[in-house]
Amino acid sequence: MRVLVTGSAGFIGTNVMLYLRGKGIDAHGIDILEKGGSKVDIRDYAALEDAFKRIKPGFVIHLAANAYPQKCEVECDECFSTNVTGTYNVAKLAKESGAGIIFASSAAVYGKAETMPTPVKSATKPINLYGLSKLVGENIIKYYAPENHTIFRIFNVYGEYCDRSYVIPDTIRKLMLDERPVPMMGTGNEERDFIYVGDVIDAFYSALVSGRKSGTYNLGTNSGISIRDLVKKVADLLGAKGATFSFQGKPRIGDINKLLADISGENSFPEWKPKVKLEEGLSKTIDYFTK
Repeated sequence: MRVLVTGSAGFIGTNVMLYLRGKGIDAHGIDILEKGGSKVDIRDYAALEDAFKRIKPGFVIHLAANAYPQKCEVECDECFSTNVTGTYNVAKLAKESGAGIIFASSAAVYGKAETMPTPVKSATKPINLYGLSKLVGENIIKYYAPENHTIFRIFNVYGEYCDRSYVIPDTIRKLMLDERPVPMMGTGNEERDFIYVGDVIDAFYSALVSGRKSGTYNLGTNSGISIRDLVKKVADLLGAKGATFSFQGKPRIGDINKLLADISGENSFPEWKPKVKLEEGLSKTIDYFTK
């Protein structure tokens, strides 16, 4: 099986490539960055078409995206050109080559969900441009691959190789630099459903090898924690008990107050469940950063 991974230099992409190659799968990565394998911008249709012709994938794991909700609010054109036009290019070429698609969507498509935990059939009412771009991307995928797609709405993923400015790696870095009180964005009362990257990759692999056709699923744990409690847990695990935190006191632009995944029944990919508890996943992540 040949698999094309877009966004292969990113956080999830790096983990996907390592996992698939460890399983003996012929995985080929493309990314806007050199280190991701072949340097290809998914917004460049001709370059992407050349990659499809060269790799001849049976499946595409589409991860490439502008994944910063706050950045999307101020760089709207950049967000849409990557997340919408880029996804259109990937989906169109996948259809032409007969490849199935696994698409990394986001819990941001729900916006301020009316039901907690949030099932897949909930109304999709994104409140930021990132969520809107992902929702448009989902519909593009469904249009071009109606019989051969898997859409995963990922909640807050964390783990090794996460070099982006996300709350867990940011907190670890600041604690290691002895910043006191530790400066934090937001109010601290935001509640999130954190899922370890290894569990996300397991779901991708299950979709890749199962032979099941077309569906949309949540990737979360059905367990929420406030950011205030999360950073205290990180500090304790890092050996910085008693560390103090200073929150900005106001929500970040485009932020959602609470996210919690319903992973019961049809909301979860068949036979998949998260295995890594938060404390174990945080310990693995801390080990990665400290080493």
